[in-house]
Amino acid sequence: MNIKIEENAKKSLDLMKRKYKNDLVKVINWIKELREKWLESSWIKNIWDWIYRKRVWRWRILFTIDFLTMKIWIIKMEKDTKKDYDTWKKYILNKI
Repeated sequence: MNIKIEENAKKSLDLMKRKYKNDLVKVINWIKELREKWLESSWIKNIWDWIYRKRVWRWRILFTIDFLTMKIWIIKMEKDTKKDYDTWKKYILNKI
């Protein structure tokens, strides 16, 4: 599985490097785990057709899987609200 981290997610990772180093370790470990277990759908949540999310501590990670490439689009520290997900889905759909 190839993993591509999009620009919006890179900004969040940079923020974690500066302010939330312990969280960065958790997120990086999850991304490594995803590389190995991406077919086990029980540990990820499908929020809209082919857009998935995973909660890692206080961070929400939204990603898509296309063939053997996973794109991480968004990493945000926000609440799980329908409004947030609608905003994130629109962002991802506009970028594809």
